[in-house]
Amino acid sequence: MSDPHRRLLFVLANGGRGGMQSQVRLIAGGLAERGHEVTIAVGPGDFAPVPGTMLVQLPAFSPRRPWRFLRELRRVLRVVRPDVTHGHGLRLAPLLRLARAPHPIVSCHGIDPDRARRTLEAVRLSGVFAVACGEGPRRVMARHGVTAHVINNAVATPATWSTRDELCRRFELDGTRPIAILPARFSEQKNHHLLLSALRAVRHELGDRAPDVLCFGDGPLVAEICAAARVPGDRPLLDYRPYVADASHWFGGCDFFILPSRWEGQPLVVLEALAAGLSVVTSTESGVEDLVLDGVNGRRVSGAAGLADTIVEWCKDPTSRPTNVDTTREILALHELPVVLTAYEQLYADRCGSR
Repeated sequence: MSDPHRRLLFVLANGGRGGMQSQVRLIAGGLAERGHEVTIAVGPGDFAPVPGTMLVQLPAFSPRRPWRFLRELRRVLRVVRPDVTHGHGLRLAPLLRLARAPHPIVSCHGIDPDRARRTLEAVRLSGVFAVACGEGPRRVMARHGVTAHVINNAVATPATWSTRDELCRRFELDGTRPIAILPARFSEQKNHHLLLSALRAVRHELGDRAPDVLCFGDGPLVAEICAAARVPGDRPLLDYRPYVADASHWFGGCDFFILPSRWEGQPLVVLEALAAGLSVVTSTESGVEDLVLDGVNGRRVSGAAGLADTIVEWCKDPTSRPTNVDTTREILALHELPVVLTAYEQLYADRCGSR
């Protein structure tokens, strides 16, 4: 077992509400509860203090002008004197090396396969030890010559799941149609345009029996997606709602989950959907390999047509939705917080033991 009093420094280039930030909060808090001294150094953006840890603000990181960020990171390193420095986000790898961080580690929480070459070349040249949060990122990194150690994301499920009646009352749904929820930032990565293409085909096939698809989030494409979702004289193809912190609570009242992303890391929303007992249909090519098993707990399909065909099938025949309870339980067991925290502790012990 690793030293219970290890000093750890987590570094993020920016705050926010994304999966990486959520995962760092969960892991940092869990390690602090186990007796580690955890400091989180984070760039601009919403990032509330994590109980038991120290929060330090970093300046904005610019790839073209990294020196201000680097100077402040060096100052933090001198004050904290960590045993291990763990950067979250691959672009931090060269900075950790330049800052002479002790036992530097950098985690990949997801990377666009089409834009990975330059980033991963910098990681490879930096020589910083790399971690992949899931099998999808590991495969992308391996294709570019970077060997990564895999540590799964941890999932913290809600204390209670909503009922269908609660969901319908809260969001004013009539409950006669199937319901799906997608909490995701409205950005290019999350691929709401592909989702709309699929839902147009579903609406054409099912008419008023097409599902209600609640989409929570913020981001640069909200107005564009909402405009494209309008249907004259009918309800929109998707039901937009602003960001809510407890979106996963409402999975309990849903029928299935749809993930149209271009790529992912190891998406927490999918883990939460599986924990709620939902089948998942996804057109995501990278990042769901170890979560969604085709025909077992969901469907992995190609493009808008594949999404549409599966959604239509699942709406017409609910028994066609794959939900292998035993397999899903085995998957979720790998993502329990105590299991993941122990994997982090072992990683830090191994790194500190190497010279």
